Amino acid sequence: SEKSITELINKFGIPDIFIHLGWASMTDSDSKEHLDFNVNAGKNLIKKFFESGLEKFVFIGSRDEYGERDGSLIETMKPIGKVSKYAKAKSIVAKYGFMQANKTNGIFIHLRLFNVYGAGQQKKSLINILYKNFHDGKITHLGPCIHFREYIHISEVCKAIKILIKINKTFTVNIGSGKAIKLKEFINLFWKELGGKEDKIIFDVVQIRKNDPVYPKSYANLKKLKELTDWTPSLSIENGIKLTIKELNLVDNHKK
Repeated sequence: SEKSITELINKFGIPDIFIHLGWASMTDSDSKEHLDFNVNAGKNLIKKFFESGLEKFVFIGSRDEYGERDGSLIETMKPIGKVSKYAKAKSIVAKYGFMQANKTNGIFIHLRLFNVYGAGQQKKSLINILYKNFHDGKITHLGPCIHFREYIHISEVCKAIKILIKINKTFTVNIGSGKAIKLKEFINLFWKELGGKEDKIIFDVVQIRKNDPVYPKSYANLKKLKELTDWTPSLSIENGIKLTIKELNLVDNHKK
């Protein structure tokens, strides 16, 4: 609520930069909570912070804001096809952020993240399921996994954010690898790097859920990112997977 945000501002003061990462119901892209709670919470944060003198607000958007577009995705493109409630909510909050920044002479940075992977994801994430099943010696049953995704390792996302928050202007920009890979290929690469046997991964068993977004072969156009930062991600999917497994092993060993 605006009241609780005001209380926190009074207690801790206004930061130089605020990065909005929190978002409810991430595992359900068509939850009503996106257009209700998440939109209201996002608008409250933007409004109160800018009105209180915040200079720079960084909002984490999503590739899903492009809907079912295929090919090279450019920041100025409008969504086409089915757009989830999650994506609609992200777009609504971003639009409000730009309006408030213009109103208060603040800076609003809208970062459209593509599929981020690495250690530290939710327990039920694909990577964590594969990792756990490998160590438990279990068979992993999956769907056809023939759709495409664009993956970017969390280390490169952090690097991109660190560079982009230094820019003193309002903009929307893609953060991705610029390359699409079939999900099945990503899984096979990850499983092979773990040392898993081929017969322990079985595809075409699990049915696709009705609400699951279906992505065509699309990828982030990184021209704007390059123009803004003179940098683009360079970590290969193979090296990103190796780094992820190394990090997961460290976490697992620490627990023991």
